[in-house]
Amino acid sequence: MVKTNKINLLTTILINVNIMIGAGVFMNTAPLTNFLGPFGFSSYIFSAILLLPIVLTIAKLAENRAVAGGLYIYNKEILGNSLGFLSGWSFFLGKITSAALLINTFITFFYYKIPALQKLSILTLDTILIFGLILLNIFGLRLGGKIQYLFASSKFIPLLFVIFTSLSIFNPNFFILTPIDIQNLFSSIPIAVYALLSFEMICSIGHLIENPKKNIRRAILYSFLIVTALTTAMQFSIFFAVGKELTNVNIPILLLGSKLFTNGSYIPGIINSLVFASILGGAFGLLSSNCWNLFALAKDNNFPFINIITKINKNNVPYISSLLQGILGFILLAITQKQETLQSMSVFGVTIAYLLSSTSLFKLFFLQRNTAERTEKMLPILALISSSYLIFLCIKNVINYGASLPFLTIFLFGIILVLFKKYKNYST
Repeated sequence: MVKTNKINLLTTILINVNIMIGAGVFMNTAPLTNFLGPFGFSSYIFSAILLLPIVLTIAKLAENRAVAGGLYIYNKEILGNSLGFLSGWSFFLGKITSAALLINTFITFFYYKIPALQKLSILTLDTILIFGLILLNIFGLRLGGKIQYLFASSKFIPLLFVIFTSLSIFNPNFFILTPIDIQNLFSSIPIAVYALLSFEMICSIGHLIENPKKNIRRAILYSFLIVTALTTAMQFSIFFAVGKELTNVNIPILLLGSKLFTNGSYIPGIINSLVFASILGGAFGLLSSNCWNLFALAKDNNFPFINIITKINKNNVPYISSLLQGILGFILLAITQKQETLQSMSVFGVTIAYLLSSTSLFKLFFLQRNTAERTEKMLPILALISSSYLIFLCIKNVINYGASLPFLTIFLFGIILVLFKKYKNYST
Protein backbone atom coordinates (compact mmCIF):
# COMPACT_ATOMS: atom_id res chain seq x y z
CA MET A 1 0.00 0.00 0.00
CA VAL A 2 1.28 3.45 -0.88
CA LYS A 3 2.32 5.59 2.07
CA THR A 4 0.21 8.59 2.81
CA ASN A 5 0.15 11.43 5.30
CA LYS A 6 -1.78 10.56 8.43
CA ILE A 7 -4.92 12.50 9.40
CA ASN A 8 -4.68 14.34 12.73
CA LEU A 9 -7.41 14.42 15.37
CA LEU A 10 -8.93 17.79 14.37
CA THR A 11 -9.18 16.82 10.71
CA THR A 12 -10.58 13.41 11.66
CA ILE A 13 -13.34 15.10 13.67
CA LEU A 14 -14.06 17.49 10.78
CA ILE A 15 -14.33 14.57 8.35
CA ASN A 16 -16.84 12.85 10.61
CA VAL A 17 -18.83 16.04 11.24
CA ASN A 18 -18.87 16.81 7.50
CA ILE A 19 -20.23 13.35 6.77
CA MET A 20 -22.83 13.50 9.55
CA ILE A 21 -24.31 16.96 8.90
CA GLY A 22 -26.41 17.33 5.77
CA ALA A 23 -29.46 19.32 4.79
CA GLY A 24 -31.54 17.07 7.05
CA VAL A 25 -31.02 19.27 10.10
CA PHE A 26 -32.74 22.12 8.22
CA MET A 27 -35.38 19.99 6.49
CA ASN A 28 -36.28 18.35 9.82
CA THR A 29 -37.53 21.60 11.37
CA ALA A 30 -41.06 21.30 9.94
CA PRO A 31 -41.80 17.63 10.81
CA LEU A 32 -40.29 17.97 14.30
CA THR A 33 -42.39 21.08 14.91
CA ASN A 34 -45.46 19.22 13.67
CA PHE A 35 -44.83 16.40 16.12
CA LEU A 36 -43.69 18.29 19.22
CA GLY A 37 -44.06 22.05 18.73
CA PRO A 38 -41.65 23.92 21.02
CA PHE A 39 -40.24 20.59 22.21
CA GLY A 40 -39.05 19.56 18.75
CA PHE A 41 -35.43 19.93 19.88
CA SER A 42 -35.99 17.14 22.44
CA SER A 43 -36.17 14.62 19.58
CA TYR A 44 -32.43 15.05 19.06
CA ILE A 45 -31.75 14.64 22.77
CA PHE A 46 -33.76 11.41 23.04
CA SER A 47 -32.28 10.12 19.78
CA ALA A 48 -28.77 10.83 21.06
CA ILE A 49 -29.55 8.92 24.27
CA LEU A 50 -30.85 6.02 22.15
CA LEU A 51 -27.72 6.02 19.98
CA LEU A 52 -25.15 6.65 22.73
CA PRO A 53 -24.68 2.97 23.75
CA ILE A 54 -24.07 2.12 20.08
CA VAL A 55 -21.64 5.04 19.74
CA LEU A 56 -19.68 3.92 22.81
CA THR A 57 -19.74 0.29 21.65
CA ILE A 58 -18.28 1.09 18.24
CA ALA A 59 -15.73 3.45 19.81
CA LYS A 60 -14.68 0.61 22.13
CA LEU A 61 -14.29 -1.83 19.24
CA ALA A 62 -12.44 0.73 17.12
CA GLU A 63 -9.77 1.84 19.57
CA ASN A 64 -7.84 -1.42 19.37
CA ARG A 65 -8.35 -2.20 15.68
CA ALA A 66 -7.86 0.84 13.44
CA VAL A 67 -7.94 -0.73 9.97
CA ALA A 68 -9.52 -0.23 6.56
CA GLY A 69 -13.00 -1.69 6.62
CA GLY A 70 -13.91 -0.77 10.19
CA LEU A 71 -17.05 -2.55 11.37
CA TYR A 72 -16.57 -5.42 8.94
CA ILE A 73 -13.15 -6.25 10.35
CA TYR A 74 -14.27 -5.96 13.99
CA ASN A 75 -17.26 -8.25 13.49
CA LYS A 76 -15.42 -10.75 11.30
CA GLU A 77 -12.72 -11.26 13.92
CA ILE A 78 -15.19 -11.75 16.77
CA LEU A 79 -18.30 -13.29 15.14
CA GLY A 80 -16.71 -15.13 12.23
CA ASN A 81 -16.56 -14.68 8.47
CA SER A 82 -20.27 -15.06 7.67
CA LEU A 83 -21.65 -12.54 10.16
CA GLY A 84 -18.67 -10.30 9.51
CA PHE A 85 -19.49 -10.25 5.81
CA LEU A 86 -23.17 -9.57 6.55
CA SER A 87 -22.27 -6.53 8.66
CA GLY A 88 -19.72 -5.20 6.16
CA TRP A 89 -21.88 -5.71 3.08
CA SER A 90 -25.04 -4.24 4.62
CA PHE A 91 -23.05 -1.28 5.97
CA PHE A 92 -21.38 -0.63 2.62
CA LEU A 93 -24.74 -0.69 0.78
CA GLY A 94 -26.37 1.49 3.44
CA LYS A 95 -23.69 4.13 2.99
CA ILE A 96 -23.67 4.14 -0.81
CA THR A 97 -27.47 4.55 -0.63
CA SER A 98 -27.00 7.48 1.75
CA ALA A 99 -24.41 9.09 -0.56
CA ALA A 100 -26.69 8.66 -3.58
CA LEU A 101 -29.58 10.21 -1.64
CA LEU A 102 -27.46 13.22 -0.62
CA ILE A 103 -26.40 13.81 -4.21
CA ASN A 104 -29.97 13.50 -5.46
CA THR A 105 -31.13 16.02 -2.83
CA PHE A 106 -28.41 18.46 -3.91
CA ILE A 107 -29.19 18.10 -7.63
CA THR A 108 -32.96 18.33 -7.13
CA PHE A 109 -32.63 21.61 -5.19
CA PHE A 110 -30.50 23.38 -7.80
CA TYR A 111 -32.28 21.72 -10.76
CA TYR A 112 -35.38 23.85 -10.29
CA LYS A 113 -33.42 27.02 -9.60
CA ILE A 114 -31.01 26.92 -12.55
CA PRO A 115 -32.84 26.59 -15.90
CA ALA A 116 -29.66 25.52 -17.72
CA LEU A 117 -29.60 22.30 -15.70
CA GLN A 118 -33.05 21.33 -16.98
CA LYS A 119 -31.62 20.39 -20.38
CA LEU A 120 -30.59 17.12 -18.73
CA SER A 121 -32.57 14.72 -16.52
CA ILE A 122 -32.06 14.67 -12.76
CA LEU A 123 -30.76 11.09 -12.99
CA THR A 124 -28.14 12.13 -15.57
CA LEU A 125 -26.98 14.99 -13.34
CA ASP A 126 -26.95 12.66 -10.31
CA THR A 127 -24.71 10.26 -12.21
CA ILE A 128 -22.35 13.01 -13.38
CA LEU A 129 -21.95 14.33 -9.83
CA ILE A 130 -21.47 10.88 -8.30
CA PHE A 131 -18.65 10.02 -10.68
CA GLY A 132 -17.30 13.57 -10.49
CA LEU A 133 -16.78 13.30 -6.73
CA ILE A 134 -15.35 9.81 -7.11
CA LEU A 135 -12.87 10.97 -9.75
CA LEU A 136 -11.80 13.92 -7.59
CA ASN A 137 -10.89 11.43 -4.86
CA ILE A 138 -9.18 9.05 -7.27
CA PHE A 139 -7.06 11.80 -8.80
CA GLY A 140 -5.81 13.19 -5.52
CA LEU A 141 -8.37 15.35 -3.66
CA ARG A 142 -7.42 14.14 -0.19
CA LEU A 143 -10.07 13.19 2.33
CA GLY A 144 -7.88 14.67 5.05
CA GLY A 145 -6.71 17.77 3.19
CA LYS A 146 -7.66 21.43 3.47
CA ILE A 147 -10.86 20.66 1.58
CA GLN A 148 -12.33 19.51 4.91
CA TYR A 149 -12.10 23.06 6.28
CA LEU A 150 -13.99 24.34 3.23
CA PHE A 151 -16.67 21.69 3.67
CA ALA A 152 -16.89 22.47 7.39
CA SER A 153 -17.34 26.18 6.69
CA SER A 154 -20.23 25.49 4.32
CA LYS A 155 -21.95 23.59 7.15
CA PHE A 156 -21.11 25.72 10.18
CA ILE A 157 -21.93 29.10 8.56
CA PRO A 158 -25.65 28.29 8.00
CA LEU A 159 -25.99 26.61 11.40
CA LEU A 160 -24.32 29.43 13.32
CA PHE A 161 -26.25 31.98 11.26
CA VAL A 162 -29.55 30.45 12.39
CA ILE A 163 -28.50 29.91 16.00
CA PHE A 164 -27.14 33.43 16.60
CA THR A 165 -29.47 35.52 14.42
CA SER A 166 -32.48 33.80 15.97
CA LEU A 167 -31.50 35.30 19.31
CA SER A 168 -32.29 38.79 17.99
CA ILE A 169 -35.96 37.89 17.46
CA PHE A 170 -36.28 35.26 20.19
CA ASN A 171 -39.90 35.16 21.33
CA PRO A 172 -40.57 33.40 24.67
CA ASN A 173 -44.32 33.62 23.98
CA PHE A 174 -43.88 30.72 21.55
CA PHE A 175 -43.18 28.49 24.53
CA ILE A 176 -46.46 26.93 25.59
CA LEU A 177 -46.00 24.46 28.43
CA THR A 178 -47.95 21.32 27.56
CA PRO A 179 -47.34 17.65 28.33
CA ILE A 180 -45.22 16.06 25.62
CA ASP A 181 -47.29 13.60 23.62
CA ILE A 182 -45.32 10.36 24.08
CA GLN A 183 -46.65 8.88 20.84
CA ASN A 184 -45.53 11.95 18.91
CA LEU A 185 -42.12 11.76 20.56
CA PHE A 186 -41.64 8.18 19.38
CA SER A 187 -42.84 9.15 15.90
CA SER A 188 -40.28 11.94 15.71
CA ILE A 189 -37.28 9.79 16.68
CA PRO A 190 -36.68 8.18 13.23
CA ILE A 191 -36.44 11.69 11.72
CA ALA A 192 -33.95 12.89 14.32
CA VAL A 193 -31.95 9.63 14.35
CA TYR A 194 -31.17 9.91 10.64
CA ALA A 195 -29.53 13.31 11.26
CA LEU A 196 -27.22 11.79 13.91
CA LEU A 197 -26.01 8.72 11.99
CA SER A 198 -22.62 8.17 10.31
CA PHE A 199 -20.63 8.79 13.52
CA GLU A 200 -19.03 5.39 12.80
CA MET A 201 -17.91 6.26 9.28
CA ILE A 202 -14.44 7.24 10.41
CA CYS A 203 -13.82 3.59 11.35
CA SER A 204 -13.65 2.75 7.63
CA ILE A 205 -10.43 4.74 7.29
CA GLY A 206 -8.90 3.96 10.69
CA HIS A 207 -5.62 3.04 8.99
CA LEU A 208 -5.24 6.64 7.78
CA ILE A 209 -5.59 8.24 11.23
CA GLU A 210 -2.63 9.50 13.23
CA ASN A 211 -2.22 7.66 16.57
CA PRO A 212 -5.48 5.74 15.97
CA LYS A 213 -5.63 3.93 19.33
CA LYS A 214 -5.98 7.30 21.02
CA ASN A 215 -7.66 9.42 18.35
CA ILE A 216 -10.29 7.24 16.70
CA ARG A 217 -12.32 6.87 19.91
CA ARG A 218 -12.10 10.61 20.55
CA ALA A 219 -13.10 11.42 16.98
CA ILE A 220 -16.21 9.23 17.18
CA LEU A 221 -17.36 10.64 20.53
CA TYR A 222 -16.50 14.30 19.88
CA SER A 223 -18.09 14.42 16.43
CA PHE A 224 -21.26 12.75 17.74
CA LEU A 225 -21.54 15.23 20.62
CA ILE A 226 -20.80 18.22 18.37
CA VAL A 227 -23.48 17.24 15.85
CA THR A 228 -26.00 16.48 18.61
CA ALA A 229 -25.37 19.91 20.19
CA LEU A 230 -25.64 21.77 16.86
CA THR A 231 -28.81 20.03 15.68
CA THR A 232 -30.49 20.52 19.06
CA ALA A 233 -29.52 24.21 19.20
CA MET A 234 -30.63 24.70 15.60
CA GLN A 235 -34.13 23.29 16.20
CA PHE A 236 -34.53 25.17 19.49
CA SER A 237 -33.34 28.52 18.10
CA ILE A 238 -35.33 28.62 14.90
CA PHE A 239 -38.58 27.58 16.58
CA PHE A 240 -38.35 30.33 19.16
CA ALA A 241 -37.62 32.82 16.40
CA VAL A 242 -40.49 31.99 14.02
CA GLY A 243 -42.80 29.66 15.95
CA LYS A 244 -45.29 27.30 14.34
CA GLU A 245 -44.92 29.01 10.98
CA LEU A 246 -42.19 26.39 10.51
CA THR A 247 -44.85 23.78 9.83
CA ASN A 248 -45.86 25.54 6.61
CA VAL A 249 -42.45 25.97 4.96
CA ASN A 250 -39.92 23.68 3.30
CA ILE A 251 -37.06 26.18 3.42
CA PRO A 252 -36.79 27.48 7.03
CA ILE A 253 -33.81 29.76 6.38
CA LEU A 254 -35.84 31.82 3.90
CA LEU A 255 -38.61 32.16 6.50
CA LEU A 256 -36.11 33.29 9.12
CA GLY A 257 -34.57 35.66 6.58
CA SER A 258 -37.94 37.30 5.92
CA LYS A 259 -38.10 38.17 9.63
CA LEU A 260 -34.55 39.53 9.76
CA PHE A 261 -33.97 41.29 6.43
CA THR A 262 -35.85 43.58 4.10
CA ASN A 263 -37.40 42.22 0.92
CA GLY A 264 -34.87 41.70 -1.82
CA SER A 265 -31.97 40.81 0.45
CA TYR A 266 -29.67 38.17 -1.02
CA ILE A 267 -28.36 36.98 2.33
CA PRO A 268 -31.05 34.33 3.10
CA GLY A 269 -30.72 32.88 -0.40
CA ILE A 270 -26.93 32.70 -0.14
CA ILE A 271 -27.11 31.04 3.27
CA ASN A 272 -29.73 28.58 2.02
CA SER A 273 -27.57 27.72 -1.00
CA LEU A 274 -24.71 27.00 1.42
CA VAL A 275 -26.99 24.52 3.21
CA PHE A 276 -27.42 22.48 0.06
CA ALA A 277 -23.86 23.01 -1.13
CA SER A 278 -22.70 21.56 2.19
CA ILE A 279 -24.27 18.28 1.11
CA LEU A 280 -21.30 17.84 -1.23
CA GLY A 281 -19.01 17.62 1.79
CA GLY A 282 -21.05 14.77 3.24
CA ALA A 283 -21.31 12.97 -0.09
CA PHE A 284 -17.58 13.33 -0.79
CA GLY A 285 -16.71 12.04 2.68
CA LEU A 286 -19.03 9.05 2.33
CA LEU A 287 -17.76 8.08 -1.12
CA SER A 288 -14.10 8.59 -0.18
CA SER A 289 -14.28 6.49 2.97
CA ASN A 290 -16.90 3.90 1.98
CA CYS A 291 -14.74 2.57 -0.86
CA TRP A 292 -12.42 1.16 1.82
CA ASN A 293 -15.28 -1.01 3.09
CA LEU A 294 -15.65 -2.64 -0.33
CA PHE A 295 -11.85 -2.89 -0.55
CA ALA A 296 -11.73 -4.76 2.80
CA LEU A 297 -14.54 -7.11 1.76
CA ALA A 298 -12.82 -7.91 -1.52
CA LYS A 299 -9.37 -8.27 0.07
CA ASP A 300 -10.73 -11.10 2.22
CA ASN A 301 -11.60 -12.98 -0.96
CA ASN A 302 -15.37 -12.55 -0.59
CA PHE A 303 -15.81 -11.62 -4.25
CA PRO A 304 -14.35 -12.73 -7.56
CA PHE A 305 -11.76 -10.54 -9.35
CA ILE A 306 -10.04 -9.74 -6.04
CA ASN A 307 -6.87 -8.54 -7.77
CA ILE A 308 -8.85 -5.95 -9.72
CA ILE A 309 -11.16 -4.68 -6.97
CA THR A 310 -8.28 -4.18 -4.50
CA LYS A 311 -6.04 -2.18 -6.85
CA ILE A 312 -4.68 1.00 -5.23
CA ASN A 313 -3.29 3.95 -7.20
CA LYS A 314 -0.39 6.26 -6.37
CA ASN A 315 -2.77 8.52 -4.40
CA ASN A 316 -3.52 5.61 -2.04
CA VAL A 317 -7.09 5.22 -3.29
CA PRO A 318 -8.74 1.86 -4.11
CA TYR A 319 -9.93 3.28 -7.40
CA ILE A 320 -11.78 0.22 -8.75
CA SER A 321 -13.74 -0.04 -5.50
CA SER A 322 -14.53 3.67 -5.82
CA LEU A 323 -15.80 3.30 -9.38
CA LEU A 324 -17.95 0.30 -8.42
CA GLN A 325 -19.60 2.54 -5.81
CA GLY A 326 -20.61 4.92 -8.58
CA ILE A 327 -22.18 2.11 -10.60
CA LEU A 328 -24.16 0.89 -7.59
CA GLY A 329 -25.26 4.45 -6.73
CA PHE A 330 -26.52 4.91 -10.29
CA ILE A 331 -28.49 1.63 -10.16
CA LEU A 332 -30.12 2.61 -6.86
CA LEU A 333 -31.24 6.00 -8.19
CA ALA A 334 -32.27 4.69 -11.61
CA ILE A 335 -35.17 2.70 -10.14
CA THR A 336 -36.39 5.08 -7.45
CA GLN A 337 -35.45 8.55 -6.24
CA LYS A 338 -38.04 8.56 -3.46
CA GLN A 339 -36.38 10.06 -0.40
CA GLU A 340 -38.31 8.13 2.28
CA THR A 341 -37.63 4.76 0.62
CA LEU A 342 -33.91 5.36 0.11
CA GLN A 343 -33.54 6.78 3.61
CA SER A 344 -35.25 3.74 5.14
CA MET A 345 -33.02 1.32 3.23
CA SER A 346 -29.88 3.26 4.15
CA VAL A 347 -30.72 3.16 7.85
CA PHE A 348 -31.69 -0.52 7.55
CA GLY A 349 -28.28 -1.47 6.12
CA VAL A 350 -26.37 0.52 8.72
CA THR A 351 -28.49 -0.75 11.62
CA ILE A 352 -27.72 -4.39 10.76
CA ALA A 353 -24.05 -3.49 11.23
CA TYR A 354 -24.87 -1.73 14.54
CA LEU A 355 -26.71 -4.82 15.81
CA LEU A 356 -23.83 -7.13 14.90
CA SER A 357 -21.25 -4.75 16.37
CA SER A 358 -23.21 -4.73 19.63
CA THR A 359 -23.26 -8.54 19.50
CA SER A 360 -19.49 -8.52 18.99
CA LEU A 361 -18.84 -6.49 22.13
CA PHE A 362 -21.33 -8.64 24.05
CA LYS A 363 -19.41 -11.76 23.01
CA LEU A 364 -16.10 -10.09 23.82
CA PHE A 365 -17.21 -9.15 27.35
CA PHE A 366 -19.34 -12.14 28.34
CA LEU A 367 -18.63 -15.24 26.31
CA GLN A 368 -14.87 -14.72 26.38
CA ARG A 369 -14.91 -13.80 30.09
CA ASN A 370 -13.43 -10.39 29.52
CA THR A 371 -12.23 -8.62 32.67
CA ALA A 372 -14.24 -5.45 31.99
CA GLU A 373 -15.95 -3.71 34.89
CA ARG A 374 -19.57 -4.62 35.63
CA THR A 375 -20.82 -1.17 34.58
CA GLU A 376 -18.86 -1.44 31.32
CA LYS A 377 -20.43 -4.85 30.65
CA MET A 378 -23.84 -3.16 30.56
CA LEU A 379 -22.74 -1.25 27.46
CA PRO A 380 -23.27 -4.01 24.82
CA ILE A 381 -26.59 -4.96 26.43
CA LEU A 382 -27.86 -1.39 26.10
CA ALA A 383 -26.44 -1.24 22.56
CA LEU A 384 -28.30 -4.43 21.64
CA ILE A 385 -31.55 -2.93 22.94
CA SER A 386 -30.98 0.33 21.03
CA SER A 387 -30.03 -1.35 17.76
CA SER A 388 -32.97 -3.77 18.03
CA TYR A 389 -35.30 -0.81 18.43
CA LEU A 390 -33.74 0.84 15.38
CA ILE A 391 -34.33 -2.37 13.39
CA PHE A 392 -37.97 -2.22 14.46
CA LEU A 393 -38.22 1.39 13.26
CA CYS A 394 -36.64 0.41 9.93
CA ILE A 395 -39.14 -2.39 9.38
CA LYS A 396 -41.97 0.00 10.24
CA ASN A 397 -40.67 2.57 7.74
CA VAL A 398 -40.28 -0.05 5.02
CA ILE A 399 -43.92 -1.05 5.57
CA ASN A 400 -44.99 2.61 5.35
CA TYR A 401 -42.79 3.79 2.45
CA GLY A 402 -41.85 0.61 0.61
CA ALA A 403 -38.51 -1.08 -0.01
CA SER A 404 -35.92 -0.33 -2.67
CA LEU A 405 -35.88 -3.31 -5.04
CA PRO A 406 -32.35 -2.51 -6.32
CA PHE A 407 -31.03 -2.33 -2.74
CA LEU A 408 -32.52 -5.71 -1.82
CA THR A 409 -31.38 -7.26 -5.11
CA ILE A 410 -27.78 -6.05 -4.71
CA PHE A 411 -27.81 -7.09 -1.04
CA LEU A 412 -28.98 -10.63 -1.87
CA PHE A 413 -26.67 -10.84 -4.89
CA GLY A 414 -23.65 -10.18 -2.65
CA ILE A 415 -24.74 -12.86 -0.19
CA ILE A 416 -25.34 -15.37 -3.03
CA LEU A 417 -21.90 -14.62 -4.46
CA VAL A 418 -20.27 -15.38 -1.12
CA LEU A 419 -22.29 -18.56 -0.60
CA PHE A 420 -21.46 -19.75 -4.12
CA LYS A 421 -17.77 -19.03 -3.58
CA LYS A 422 -17.77 -20.96 -0.30
CA TYR A 423 -19.60 -23.89 -1.90
CA LYS A 424 -17.12 -23.92 -4.78
CA ASN A 425 -14.16 -23.89 -2.39
CA TYR A 426 -15.74 -26.64 -0.27
CA SER A 427 -16.49 -28.87 -3.28
CA THR A 428 -12.94 -28.58 -4.55
